[in-house]
Amino acid sequence: MSDLNGQVALITGGSSGIGLAIAEVLLAEGMTVAITAREPKRLGKAAEALRAKGGRVIAMPTDVSQASEVSAFVNHVKAEVGRIDLLVNNAGIFRLGKIADLSEADWDAVQDINLKGAFLCTKAVLPIMKKQHSGYVVNISSVAGKTGFGEASAYCASKFGLIGLTESLLEEGVKEGIRATAICPGYVATPMVAGVDVPQSAMIPPEDIAKVVQSLLHLSPLTVIREIVVNRVGSVDG
Repeated sequence: MSDLNGQVALITGGSSGIGLAIAEVLLAEGMTVAITAREPKRLGKAAEALRAKGGRVIAMPTDVSQASEVSAFVNHVKAEVGRIDLLVNNAGIFRLGKIADLSEADWDAVQDINLKGAFLCTKAVLPIMKKQHSGYVVNISSVAGKTGFGEASAYCASKFGLIGLTESLLEEGVKEGIRATAICPGYVATPMVAGVDVPQSAMIPPEDIAKVVQSLLHLSPLTVIREIVVNRVGSVDG
């Protein structure tokens, strides 16, 4: 039996892509999986597919940029299962445009979901993790959080910020048994990057990011990993 059996994972952006892949892997480990996303129909279909694999799944539509909705979701999960062992801040959106042309609304939308949402979710689960004296927060950043790219300023800024949030959380939480890691993938084969000039067949499978998260949870509590960069083969110069 997995040592994760009976633990609880809360995953944002859990209706597709990386979030859904993480949910599938952790469900197979015997964890209770709580997923959230903004679109109720897509979230419901994802929850049904996960439940068909066996295990306990909690799903609740949530806009992670709204503190009241985040609080309601976290409180619902706590009421249902009594604990939260893992938070994966995966919800994210992308807006393309040069800085001179990018609208304030698009800038705000990206920061609100990608960065503020991670802050709000983390803030909401911290009291539970502190009471448990244990917990793990995984933030899905990006290689765009390591290097700025033209026409992606809002996305890059949000992902750079997510790495900073991760490092601050680790410094604050590690003495209370709370760890944090930022995962920084290159292109992952998800709907968000459909249409870019790299074919999805050449991108990182979402399941590989899920396996990275899974491996973190099996490490000794004495081990701390601040950041993991995951590149696709085609982006590495030979």
